[in-house]
Amino acid sequence: MRRRLPVLLVALMGLAATGCSKDDDNNTAPNTEQNIVQVAQANSDFSTLVAAVTKADLAATLSGTGPFTVLAPTNAAFAQLGAPFNTAANISAIPAGDPQIAALRNILLYHVLAGRKAAADFPEGPSAQVTQKPASATGINDNTVYASRTGSTVSLNGATSVTTADVAASNGVIHAIDRVLMPPTATIADVVIAQAAASPAQFTSLLAALQRPAAAALLTTAADPSANLTVFAPTDAAFAALLTQLGLATLNDVPDATLVAVLQQHIVGSRAFSSDLTNGQVVTTLGGPATVGVMGSTVTVRGAGNGTDNANVTSANIMATNGVVHVIDRVLLPTL
Repeated sequence: MRRRLPVLLVALMGLAATGCSKDDDNNTAPNTEQNIVQVAQANSDFSTLVAAVTKADLAATLSGTGPFTVLAPTNAAFAQLGAPFNTAANISAIPAGDPQIAALRNILLYHVLAGRKAAADFPEGPSAQVTQKPASATGINDNTVYASRTGSTVSLNGATSVTTADVAASNGVIHAIDRVLMPPTATIADVVIAQAAASPAQFTSLLAALQRPAAAALLTTAADPSANLTVFAPTDAAFAALLTQLGLATLNDVPDATLVAVLQQHIVGSRAFSSDLTNGQVVTTLGGPATVGVMGSTVTVRGAGNGTDNANVTSANIMATNGVVHVIDRVLLPTL
């Protein structure tokens, strides 16, 4: 693996030097003079990426034969991260032997695909792309990037966009992206548990509902590493509003059958990022249909029992190893 990684750097350098746009579908002929690393080094907008590749000891590998496809974060993309991964200087200052170097290496490998894949080679609609990052354990899906292509527009993991596509290098192709892709580290159940314990907490009611004995099967599903789900996760304020609507004092007052039916309305048996959702789309949850609304950057969802009341997606595309979570501000209701 290490011998092949240098190809990534070469492709990145080609991207910087060429500066083509995401509409340049024909700019994939191999650059016979520069590999991925060299292309990245030649462009100041990839200085943080170059520092990361050097610190992670991937330069030689990414200069190798390949071919590779590199999803290349710009300096501005790295700047969105916390220290020490936010600048070239901070990355270069990480001391030898620091465990953050291994983490950085995995992050970088999560941006590398085997083969030369132009933007037009991604399937129209959603697709799963296995990266060069090794899975952390057997059966754990933490090395897959989810792409969604609509025409010449490519989104990754829902929130990341390809801003410059099809930059050719001798050993692959580079696509510049506007965010650093982070491999998921937790299941959906883990995400809910962590957010329920956070400050401020937002999923304490959702977790309490899932921990009811009647909902044990749903909690098991959310924790299943082999699952592939979308969960619309209501906040605590959303559950409080539901109790008021139902005229009940606490969540314990909700009958088991009603509680399970409501929870099922929030779970879709496939992975759908916000970039995969369209206006008027009907998704099938475990509890029945739900209608999606998309107006610009605003995404809503409505259960069959919500009448005309939409739930707003307030935080989208929280990656998990077994799916994706979208936070919503209203509880979805089936036909009760």
